[in-house]
Amino acid sequence: MIVLATLMVLSVGLSLAGAFILTDAGQIFGISKKIVIGYFRVHQWIIGASALLMIAAVVLQTQLQILRPWQTVVFVVVVIGGFIATKYATPYVLFPSKQHTAVYRKASELDGYLEAEDSVYVVEHKGEARAFPRKLIWQAHIFGGEYGGDDIVFTYCVLTNLPVPYANDLDGKPMDLRVLAQTNNNLLLWDTESGEIIQQITNACDISRRQLEPLPVVEMSWSAYQALYPEGTVAYVRFSNPVERIMAAAKKVEEAHLGDRWLFNTVDLSDDRLPSKEEIIGIVDGDEAVAYTKNYLRRVGVENVSVGDKRIVLAHIPEHDT
Repeated sequence: MIVLATLMVLSVGLSLAGAFILTDAGQIFGISKKIVIGYFRVHQWIIGASALLMIAAVVLQTQLQILRPWQTVVFVVVVIGGFIATKYATPYVLFPSKQHTAVYRKASELDGYLEAEDSVYVVEHKGEARAFPRKLIWQAHIFGGEYGGDDIVFTYCVLTNLPVPYANDLDGKPMDLRVLAQTNNNLLLWDTESGEIIQQITNACDISRRQLEPLPVVEMSWSAYQALYPEGTVAYVRFSNPVERIMAAAKKVEEAHLGDRWLFNTVDLSDDRLPSKEEIIGIVDGDEAVAYTKNYLRRVGVENVSVGDKRIVLAHIPEHDT
């Protein structure tokens, strides 16, 4: 009896550990990025160990006949459910990437798709412009597409309100990005091709230690985008399947950007000069960074600043609030 109980507890514990660490539950309880990455790198071995313990427990139960049949079934279902949640819940069920399935439609043909004041993030590359509606892209997190022959991947973290596009190139090979987990208030991206893990907020590859170079993004209203880019396209998102609808109903994007309900321990956050959810424009070059609130930029109009070895001009365009 003791041996059977030990096998069952170990099997269930190892199985559910991954489901806890690699889903939003881990972020809620403050699981660190180091633990998330460390677990993910060995999760197949842990799943294998849990499966062997489960088989051993079932074989022993068959011999001893201590549990009722339904109890054995529940045990097996819980363990297998933990395996599935560990491997598939976040990247494939809760936040499925649209890197290869994104649909773009001409902005001028979508009357009623968005409100005039809705924020969109605009990526312009090789003469092509695409807009990504802030209130609709938070679930997929990842969108892909070609811009003048170049493959670009657009990523978005709703908790930090951070849009970051990359050229789809890692050591000369295309990436297949998925959401691995949310940790420290930010996305961990997983390249299924190379196994690389990327911290979106720092553009840092945790395995190879490479730095990805983000592409420029401009934020503006939907009406401004329609006026400035009449030939531009927009990511067309409809929450159509049951999981998307449940997630959309449970987690309003406005709640992530206002107040502290969806506020977790952000990477190395120890600065309290501004409210945690104050919207800012941040510029990073190497180890140097500077941030400006949007209200400040609206007030001054133009700001010149040095960041690293770059001279940057920030300009607010009043007629488009851009």
